[in-house]
Amino acid sequence: MYIIYALLGALAASAGTIFAKLGLKGVDANLLTAIRGIAMAVIVSIAALSFGKLNMTALSSLSTKQWIFVILSGLGGALSWIFFYQALSVGPIVAVTVIDKLSVVFTAILAVVVLTEGITLQTGIGLALVVAGTLLVAIK
Repeated sequence: MYIIYALLGALAASAGTIFAKLGLKGVDANLLTAIRGIAMAVIVSIAALSFGKLNMTALSSLSTKQWIFVILSGLGGALSWIFFYQALSVGPIVAVTVIDKLSVVFTAILAVVVLTEGITLQTGIGLALVVAGTLLVAIK
């Protein structure tokens, strides 16, 4: 089931990027990022409320450590959006998007270093191909 969710997420992200590029014409990238963040917060909150997942009991059950990591995750996501939309406002959508997807490689490296997860030979080859593909697409 995770594959279906991941594919739907990729499709939604792709549509969101196309809509963002269309919306960036004549609009400051930081303004667009702020509006997108507000829209996403509203939509995600409505979804969590409708599934009964956003309530005081659930919020109070989070430990201090969990709060810190969720806030740091939000900081990383916000910075990612800020930099992505700045790049999107001045660069070609395909190159910017492909470079942004190097996050897959960075995540794998951090997973090894921080979470002590292993990387198989197959995974290593796949990640190297992602880097090679990025270079082929993004560098003229």
